[in-house]
Amino acid sequence: MEVIIYIQTFKTPFLDYFFQIITMAGEQPFFILLVCWFTWCYDKESGWRIGFIFLTGVALGSVLKDIFRVARPIGYDNIKSLRLHTAKGYSFPSGHTQSAALSWFSLMKIYGKTYLYIIGTVIVLMVGLSRLYLGVHWLSDVIGGAFIGAAWVFFADFIWNRFKLAGNIPVTGFILSVLITACMIYPSGYLIKTTGSASGFLSGIILEKKYINYLPSGNILTACFNFITGGVILGLLFLGSTKLLPESAISTVATYMLSGLWLTYGAPAIFALIGRLKKNEL
Repeated sequence: MEVIIYIQTFKTPFLDYFFQIITMAGEQPFFILLVCWFTWCYDKESGWRIGFIFLTGVALGSVLKDIFRVARPIGYDNIKSLRLHTAKGYSFPSGHTQSAALSWFSLMKIYGKTYLYIIGTVIVLMVGLSRLYLGVHWLSDVIGGAFIGAAWVFFADFIWNRFKLAGNIPVTGFILSVLITACMIYPSGYLIKTTGSASGFLSGIILEKKYINYLPSGNILTACFNFITGGVILGLLFLGSTKLLPESAISTVATYMLSGLWLTYGAPAIFALIGRLKKNEL
């Protein structure tokens, strides 16, 4: 508690705004944009790897929250908490810090560039600091989230490469069965959403590899078109499913599954078709 109170002695309206912006680097939209860009526009297989590492890592974090059941510092005397809508559920490990570590350590692991090590480390540290400044996590949550996220990157990437997971139906089925079992034991909303996303995401990879084999063109205008168009349709699919389907665990799984399937199969199928039509015109 002393660490949070000390950090909040520097509290100002500007820092309140600044750290609420910084903490967004550990939230779902950042991950979605990152994987969409890689999968549709730059390096498809790296997008798949990052997505697999992230989704399984988030599922692990959700299970750990339910195992440890650590209460958040929200409501404690002398602690002021902000951005409370991003601080639901239990506290350990910090989901934002873990998500930032999963995303950036994946990039470090895949590409090994010095600038990624520098930028990624700074962002993970800043996201962790933001969760303390905003008064929604303990120091142990942040440290745990960073280390668990970093360790999971190496483990999950080993699994991906060892079993050639892209298109491997038996191993994909086993992983999804583990996630579904985890949902039955720890039926948290976040784990249910993650399992739905992973089901669509991994199934889409199998379908894409078998029927499409889409390759990003490398053209910056085409990449921007794909990114914007695919992202808008993804948003519409998500919002449409949320509005049209009745509120239940099954509809939540269906919504997130559809989103994951669009990311790895639906959008690449359309982009590949557009590419073929352009070539035929020429």
